[in-house]
Amino acid sequence: MSREGDLMRKALRRHLLPALAHLGFVGKSSKFQRLLPDWQDLLAIQYFRYGGSFILEFGRRERGPLSTSWGPVVPEEKLDVVYISPGERGRLQETEAEARDLFAGFSFEGFGEDFSKYEALAMRVATLLPQVDAWLSQRVKGPNIHAL
Repeated sequence: MSREGDLMRKALRRHLLPALAHLGFVGKSSKFQRLLPDWQDLLAIQYFRYGGSFILEFGRRERGPLSTSWGPVVPEEKLDVVYISPGERGRLQETEAEARDLFAGFSFEGFGEDFSKYEALAMRVATLLPQVDAWLSQRVKGPNIHAL
């Protein structure tokens, strides 16, 4: 784990996780769920494998355990967004990503030791969470939402 990655995770814990909790999501670190009477919303913070950026990926499914096509039944408390069909998932990503950034992540590359930059990015992403909520509840596609 890079120092930049550690600082970004710290800023997300401080600013994004409370905003997720305010929307009813529970979880730790990078995987979250929100249980509604009929639905289970799943959300994950996914980091670019080579570092420097992240996205939020999310989806909604009906409540209950999931019978996988390869056999095992997964209880809903163990489910992650990757269990939801890609056609039923969305991503919160950067609208201003550079053309070379296929991941279109929220970039923290080059922030160095300036923690205020990490915090500003985490707070900005937190302000975009209503787009996630609108997509999950009504399939409204905001400017930072990319349907898979």
